[in-house]
Amino acid sequence: MVYNVFVSHSMRQEDLGIVYETARDASLRGIGCYIAERDWQFGHSLPAKIEANIRACDCFVAFLTLGGSQSEWVNQEIGYAVGLGKPRILVVELGLQVKGFEIGKEYIVLDRWNPLEAIATLNTYLSQLKDVKEKQQSIGLFIVGVIFFIGLLAGKK
Repeated sequence: MVYNVFVSHSMRQEDLGIVYETARDASLRGIGCYIAERDWQFGHSLPAKIEANIRACDCFVAFLTLGGSQSEWVNQEIGYAVGLGKPRILVVELGLQVKGFEIGKEYIVLDRWNPLEAIATLNTYLSQLKDVKEKQQSIGLFIVGVIFFIGLLAGKK
């Protein structure tokens, strides 16, 4: 089972390397990161594609870098995730202030000169969320199996 994460970020070149490295490391842990510009759907609506993938994600991650915090897209994506009640994790560039709906939330600090620490922290936490989801699904499948078995036994009487 893949744990799906929507990654919201700026398109600035200095941010893309960090975002892509985060996604690469996450994929090694069985976590799928949705990055919109890697999902080409020529002729289709970009906002509809983004909305659908935020709705479908297990968790929403926003990179609030200097570029990301000023991006209209990032801020709208955060607002949409808030409206859907999606779990949200912020990765905030050192020195930036969190604003809006995310004030007061705990977040991961991103030091641009040492991004691997933030990437490891984020992906370790996402791995924990993935493990919880897998355990919940296993319990659910076990319960369905027990109910089915009881139904079979009751049908033999």
